[in-house]
Amino acid sequence: MSQASGGSVMSVRELAATRSDHRLFARDAERRTDPLRSAHLSGHDVAMGWILAAMIAFGVGVGIAFPFLVTTLITLKPGEESAFRIACMAAGFCVGGFSYGVARFTLYRANRRLAHLAAYDGLTALFNQRQFARALSAELLRAQRNDEPVSLIITDLDHFKSINDAHGHTAGDDVLAAVAGDVIASVRPFDVACRIGGEEFAVILPQTTKQDALGVAERIRTRVALSEHEGLPCVTISCGVATYPEDAASIRDLTTRADDAMYKAKAAGRNAVRPWRAGESVQS
Repeated sequence: MSQASGGSVMSVRELAATRSDHRLFARDAERRTDPLRSAHLSGHDVAMGWILAAMIAFGVGVGIAFPFLVTTLITLKPGEESAFRIACMAAGFCVGGFSYGVARFTLYRANRRLAHLAAYDGLTALFNQRQFARALSAELLRAQRNDEPVSLIITDLDHFKSINDAHGHTAGDDVLAAVAGDVIASVRPFDVACRIGGEEFAVILPQTTKQDALGVAERIRTRVALSEHEGLPCVTISCGVATYPEDAASIRDLTTRADDAMYKAKAAGRNAVRPWRAGESVQS
């Protein structure tokens, strides 16, 4: 997170430290090397099986009890009583199964909604910080397997605190949403745009060299600088670029070096794009 923003949001450096690349790589590697793991029944599967059994048993129980409750109210012809009881039991079985299906579908919808809330930033509709770590881990694994580059752009709005102070936090939120739209409009459909801090964004660029990534970062910077959104102040951003495996071989190093490059852009006067280069300090 930039120095202008508050300390309540985890910075990119803290993100890299807490979500170590060793843990993420080991977990995904285990999933790929053990294809039978996904076929094992989980505790959730067993619990849902018991719920299904309970609902069907309840429906069958109702089907058994129902004939005894209504036989005094209806008149059955000789030989029809057994068929009536069997029909009631079958109906109860179907009701139990249908009830389970409705419950399972409702749970599925709720879980989908929760998963969406857990993965996306509510203000900008971009991936959030947690999903950024997952997406970057997946892209680095794919890059390792296919021997391809992956580039990371980290951007930070310039003087965002002064925008909040001068125009209010509501206007600041609108600016963030507008910048998110500019970022999305500047990248390819399969690039991964994320909001990883208060006014900090990241873009994961699969199969992209550093030179190409610098072009994308410059396109984002230019679009943000030239965009005019009605009722909102004009803003600029600073961008840092780092590339796997040219600059880093791990999530920790890649995020840290892209962050360092972004601060180099800040030090250069802001509204700029800088790549990470070995041996250069943040102030240079």
